Amino acid sequence: MKIPFIARVLLGVSSLPLIGASGGLLAATVSATDPLVQVEGRTAVVSEGVRRVGFPGVAFRLKVETASLAMRCRASNANLYIDVEVDGGEAQRLKLAAGEQAISLFSGAAGTHEVVVTRRNESWQGTIEVLGFEAAEGRFLAPAPLPERKLLFIGDSVTCGEATDIRAGDPADGPHTACGRLAYGKVLARKLGAQCHLVSYGGRGIIRDWQGIRDTANAPVFYERALPDEATPLWDHASYVPDGIGIALGTNDFNQGVPDQNEFVNAYVELVRKVRRDAPNAFIVLIDSPIVNDSPDKGPRQSVLRHYLDEVVRRVGSPRVVHARGGHYPGRPENAHPVAHEHVAIAGELEPVFRAGLSL
Repeated sequence: MKIPFIARVLLGVSSLPLIGASGGLLAATVSATDPLVQVEGRTAVVSEGVRRVGFPGVAFRLKVETASLAMRCRASNANLYIDVEVDGGEAQRLKLAAGEQAISLFSGAAGTHEVVVTRRNESWQGTIEVLGFEAAEGRFLAPAPLPERKLLFIGDSVTCGEATDIRAGDPADGPHTACGRLAYGKVLARKLGAQCHLVSYGGRGIIRDWQGIRDTANAPVFYERALPDEATPLWDHASYVPDGIGIALGTNDFNQGVPDQNEFVNAYVELVRKVRRDAPNAFIVLIDSPIVNDSPDKGPRQSVLRHYLDEVVRRVGSPRVVHARGGHYPGRPENAHPVAHEHVAIAGELEPVFRAGLSL
C-alpha cells in the first residue's frame, strides 16, 4: 500500500527512489529540512521536517529527476502566493489555498530539472509552512551549492517588493502584486552572484510605523527574529554572516511628519552597531528611501532624511558604513511603491557602491 505523502514526509523518508514490483520508479519524497532541499532566506523549523516561512523572497531550491513535482504546504490564509521557476524559465505565480494542501509545481517531460520555489508576499500577509516535496516516478539530486557571497537587506515594504508585479487583468492592488523575487535586493544579488536574505516588513520603520505607532515590532525588533511576527525563535545570526548589508528605513518614520533627529539617529546608530556586532566585517550601505521626496505640501522630507542618514554615518565613524543617495521612484498613481523596472534601476544605482565596498 502506498504511504500517504504527508506521512512519508514527517517520517523523514529517504529521497532515494522506491522501486515497484514491475521494476519502475515510484514517488520519492523529501521533507523541507532534508539536505537535498536548499533554503535561501530566514525560516524556522517548527516541527520535524517542517519549515515556517514569514519573510519575503525566501527560496527553496531543488534538483530532481522526474516528470512532475508537487509541494506539500500549509498556508495561514488564502492570500499567499509563490513563484515557481523550472530550469531557469519564466516564473509562474501560484496562489495557495488556506490550510494544508499539495500543490503541483510542474508536470511535463521527464528529465533532470532545477526548480526554485519563492515566497512572494510581504511579511505581514501570513506564513507558509513547507512540509516537503514529492517527485512522481523520480528521485532528488544534490543541487549546485549556493553562492559563497552573502547579502542582507533590512527594510520596509519597498525592500519586500510590494507592488512590483502587476499583470494584465490583475486588480490594481492586493497581495498578488508583492514579489520578493523582483525586489531590488534580490535583483542586485543576482547581479553580484550572491545569496540574499530580505529581512523587511511593510509599514515598519526605525522608531515608528506608517501610522506613527511606536510600540510595535519595528526594525530593531524584527531584525532579531526568524519569523517577522513571532517573538521566538530568534534568528541565529551565526548561521548566515553577510558580506554586504543594505539598510533602507525611514519611509514610514517620515509618513506622519519629520521625526525628532536625536531619536531617529540614535535608534538608527544602535541598529547599525547591532548589525556590525553580528557581521563585523560586512560592508554596510544606508539606502535612501525611493518614496520620500521633497514636495511643497509635505516639505523637504527627502533632504531631512538624507541629513539624518549622513549623521548616522558620521556617528558610526567607519569607512565600512556609507550612505548611498538614490533617485525618487514613485511607482503607479494607485500604489506609490516602485514597480519592477524601478527596482532594477535601484539595483543599478547600488551595484557600483556594493562592488566597490566588496572589492568586486
